Amino acid sequence: MPSLLERLLGADTPDEQVDLESRQETADEALRDAVDRAGYPVEDCGITAVAVVNEGPDGEPVVVPVARFSLGEHVEEPDRDLVWDLVGEAADAIRDPFEDVFVRHYDVQFTFDGDELFEAEECRRVLLTTDLVDRFATDAGFSVADLRAAVEAADDIDDEVAPVAWGEPVDYSRSDDAAVVVGGTAAAAAASASAASCAGAGA
Repeated sequence: MPSLLERLLGADTPDEQVDLESRQETADEALRDAVDRAGYPVEDCGITAVAVVNEGPDGEPVVVPVARFSLGEHVEEPDRDLVWDLVGEAADAIRDPFEDVFVRHYDVQFTFDGDELFEAEECRRVLLTTDLVDRFATDAGFSVADLRAAVEAADDIDDEVAPVAWGEPVDYSRSDDAAVVVGGTAAAAAASASAASCAGAGA
């Protein structure tokens, strides 16, 4: 029987892909609603992809949900306070839809000095562990400032291992042992593999 990754990379649409796309769409709607309500000065945002990076012991997908914010063409150095407010919104939006999924970490990306979500000169990301996202979502006393402090304290300068406070992106679509589920947003569907990573920004 083909592995999950083989089925996700194949021509058919397995049930796992349909499930992940549904979760992505739910998280995307929650994020957009929260950003609109708060009036954050961003050009666009979305849950642009779900990278399936491995299989669990029972064949279940191990995933990395990807959120992305476009901070604007004329932003050369992002306001870090705004960045962390947006990280908090992403954590709130993503956590519930993916609560019962095997999540490796959460990838929150920021594009700037360029146009829209997929055309930018610069891209950086914040990686959050599931434990930190769970605590942020369930502990009213654990604020965005506390989340930021915890990530910055634990960041060991390895941009591929969560938590990461402000690191270089990774292109999940270029890995032979990962599949990228893209759905839930019109922008993501149009951008295909670039929805999973802005690692090629400025290239």
